Amino acid sequence: MRVSPFSSFFAVVYQAFNAIKKPASAVMGYGLPVLVVAICATAVEFDEYQHVVAKINEAARRDSQVYANLIMERLDTRFTELDMALAALRGSENRLDPPLSPQVEMSLRHYLLSRPAYSTFNVLGADGESIQWSTSDQKKTRDEPLRDFSPVPKMPYHFLGPVHYSETLGTVVLSMRVREKDSGSAGYFLGSPYRISRFLDEQELPPDYRNRDFTVIDTRSGQSLTQLLHMQGQVHPPLSARQEMVVLAPVPGYPFVVQTPVSSSRVWHTYTQQAPARWSAEVLLLVLLLLFSEFLIRRRDHEQMAHLRRLTAFNTFMAQASQCASQANDEAGLLQEICDMAIRYTHFKIALIARPDEAQWFQMLGPVST
Repeated sequence: MRVSPFSSFFAVVYQAFNAIKKPASAVMGYGLPVLVVAICATAVEFDEYQHVVAKINEAARRDSQVYANLIMERLDTRFTELDMALAALRGSENRLDPPLSPQVEMSLRHYLLSRPAYSTFNVLGADGESIQWSTSDQKKTRDEPLRDFSPVPKMPYHFLGPVHYSETLGTVVLSMRVREKDSGSAGYFLGSPYRISRFLDEQELPPDYRNRDFTVIDTRSGQSLTQLLHMQGQVHPPLSARQEMVVLAPVPGYPFVVQTPVSSSRVWHTYTQQAPARWSAEVLLLVLLLLFSEFLIRRRDHEQMAHLRRLTAFNTFMAQASQCASQANDEAGLLQEICDMAIRYTHFKIALIARPDEAQWFQMLGPVST
């Protein structure tokens, strides 16, 4: 039998449509798993990066707090020694107003100079400014104003002064004073400068902690004591790498804070060290998803081709049946030919033509073809 032009045209159009649609469906089939893996991997990597940032910052905060605690211990020790020196002075003579007897002055000098951590002691009057006696040979009669000193919250008889350059000592110092307790308005002060180079010394820290770029800030003035120390030594402050953030650790009980920058290079180095195993798992997941997508795409294409073949065969059958009906001379021959074509073109297992009668029983109109 000749195939009708209409059925051939329909088959060609349907095949062309599927040929155009196939690349788009393939892109969607492969693009979806890639998109899913990309979104999941991005979320995982972002979370992991934030975890590394938090971990690095916590380590920096811990190291900074260790340094801050060391500074606190040094200040506590200084004030304790000043308290002991003040108690010794008070025990030697109840009145320290000049002129002091040579024996008392010799005793004071011998005691105070025996403290290796100090180089200068000043005994001040009740106003906290007038110098009554000093271990140095300075000629001035007044020290720094008491209004420039702030009391230590946990010890109201302890005072911290400003950080400044001392011409007598030739270095940057932190002024410290203690006041005689329970003395009313007739008491006196004992003051001594604390060298910043010793105050900020990091040598007592464990070696791992010295890799940090610590900066000690005076919260009263916002002044960087570390920068002052570098400027005094005519050394340029170390240049920090680009900062991801800065962690702060307060010095307990004192108006100082340790500031430590966390560089992005440190974060990125730690992040990339842990990344290969994670990236391998993500690539493996992507490959598995692509293989599964390939399987689904091939299966869908196979089903679509089978459906197309069935649809083409059915349309061919319908076209041939219409052509036979237009050329048929007898009904029996037409029905037989239609059943045969149904088996040939549509691959039916069995084909027959029947219609229900008045009793709703099917009456065979044409022979059965198998």
